Amino acid sequence: MGNVKLEALKEALLEQNQRKAKDLTEEFLREGVEPKEIIDVISEGLRLIGDLFEKGEFFLPEVMRAANAAKASLGVVLPMMVKENVGDGRGVIAIGSLGPHDIGKTIVSSMLIADGFKVLDMGINVTPSIVEDFLRNNKVDILALSILLTSDIDKGANIIERARKVLSGLKVMVGGAAMSQDIARKIRADAYGRDASEAVKIARELIGGKEK
Repeated sequence: MGNVKLEALKEALLEQNQRKAKDLTEEFLREGVEPKEIIDVISEGLRLIGDLFEKGEFFLPEVMRAANAAKASLGVVLPMMVKENVGDGRGVIAIGSLGPHDIGKTIVSSMLIADGFKVLDMGINVTPSIVEDFLRNNKVDILALSILLTSDIDKGANIIERARKVLSGLKVMVGGAAMSQDIARKIRADAYGRDASEAVKIARELIGGKEK
């Protein structure tokens, strides 16, 4: 990326400034910046905000305001990415967040749709029974879970275990602030994605592996 100007968008998120985030996004698009580059900056900003929250330097109201600034920016940039790529050409992904925030899930969903996946959104605060019911009623290739809080790790493990009983060949990918490569392995996920771009790459690999 290396675009110093794009750093201003990250600053707008840290300042929780919705108007500034939206205006900067519109300006960048007019100047020909790639939508994916802008989404990468939003992802970085949100990761930073997540770190500040974990350290106790940001509190929930600030996180929510920052998330709203990110949503204002995404509202401008996502239609540019999504409009030409809709369908289930690559496969079907069910995505849900174990916590009360959907911003990371929104970014990942949008990137997956832009890449040609069909994405079914299970919403926030998903539970094992919500996921089980959803998988019984929909044809799904990959289950994607956003796990933001360390207190939800056990619930994630439970969801994965029960989901595989419903669909034995199901592939599971995880992401979110509480996740790491090691934890993903412990809860028996197939893959861990650090950000939205990585999630797309992983989804392609999981689908490729499924077809062989």
